[in-house]
Amino acid sequence: MNATAKERRFEFGRHETFTVRYGWLGKGLKRLASPEGFKADTATADALGLGSRMVRSLGYWLEASGLADSVGEARSRRLETSDVGRVVESEDAFLQLPGTWWFVHLAIAGREGSAPGWFFNDYSDRTIERSLCVDAFLRHAKLKASKAPTLSTAQRDVGNVLASYAYDPTEAVDPEDGAACPIAELRLVAYHRDTRKFEKVRPVDPVPVEAFLAAASTCADGEGTVSIADLASRRRGPGRLFNLDAETIDRAAQDAAKTYGKRGVAYALHGGERRLTIPEKTLAQWLAWHYHRIGVEA
Repeated sequence: MNATAKERRFEFGRHETFTVRYGWLGKGLKRLASPEGFKADTATADALGLGSRMVRSLGYWLEASGLADSVGEARSRRLETSDVGRVVESEDAFLQLPGTWWFVHLAIAGREGSAPGWFFNDYSDRTIERSLCVDAFLRHAKLKASKAPTLSTAQRDVGNVLASYAYDPTEAVDPEDGAACPIAELRLVAYHRDTRKFEKVRPVDPVPVEAFLAAASTCADGEGTVSIADLASRRRGPGRLFNLDAETIDRAAQDAAKTYGKRGVAYALHGGERRLTIPEKTLAQWLAWHYHRIGVEA
């Protein structure tokens, strides 16, 4: 394989086998804003009541969720609150609102060179058997990563994605469960206990219009106007990130234009093709719009 065909360095195992847990990100944001800052060290672990591996995992999830930016190099590398993190800190510091978690998902699933990024953007199977999913991820990583993972590493990374996102339709998510992951409440991946298989499913609750527009804006990649078909099929678009079909995306696009028509969002038919016009905004700006809208409607 020619080295130029390699895509980029992948991140493997940075989750330390832990999913993000209830309360973690809120604790992490508070620590980031403290004079001590957030470092994945013993002092931070003791302050937050976490083990050493857990605090390293939390550092990864703060970055992967878009709440923190990694700055510096090597030994001087540190985490700082991101623009998204500052919006969340101001409006939903304990991450209790569902809309916050849709934006956390957007960051995690849109992260290139990661297992969640591959799972939502590149893995097309809707019905998922764990071992086949691991094999597919391993093939992808060997083709795209500058350094391929071992089988056990691929198993852990795929297992972490499934543990983070999968919910059992026969059981309610219990926030008091110390190992439960709040991302599962988005209900994007169902676990079928009888077959022991997983399934990418359309979420039960509507995706917030601002999260939909954030994904649409990202996959438009500066084009300004994008077709409904492209929104359904492009990487990092609402079709892939939210498991939405073209018909559902079309309805969401029309609703978005009604909600934000005065801010430059428009839905129209061009040459027989349905298209959505989206202003180019950052994830933090879309999230701020979301909090403003739900605050006004409350």
